[in-house]
Amino acid sequence: MAMMLLDPNVAILAFVIATASPVETVDSPPPISCLSAQETREAVSDGKVMQPATASRHAREAAPGEVLRIRLCRQGDEFVYVVTTMKRDGRVARVTLDGASGKVADIR
Repeated sequence: MAMMLLDPNVAILAFVIATASPVETVDSPPPISCLSAQETREAVSDGKVMQPATASRHAREAAPGEVLRIRLCRQGDEFVYVVTTMKRDGRVARVTLDGASGKVADIR
């Protein structure tokens, strides 16, 4: 079986594409960084965010189902809850809520 040699220019282009950092659009939200359990307790006790149980209710209203996971995170300077729910049919939704108001920011 004959071996095909790769053109050096194609190899360089493939390397550049494979190692290039992702393009971030101007409108993309800041990255999310989640807090530890202790940091979450402190944010709740300081009144910066609502109780996780309240956030869970807001998420279930937006995406009905069983709550699988709830995390308090920072997105830029704001607190957000990221709640993962699972519907009866097995579909999973990720609901992002404003940490203080519970307003739904995104459902995926």
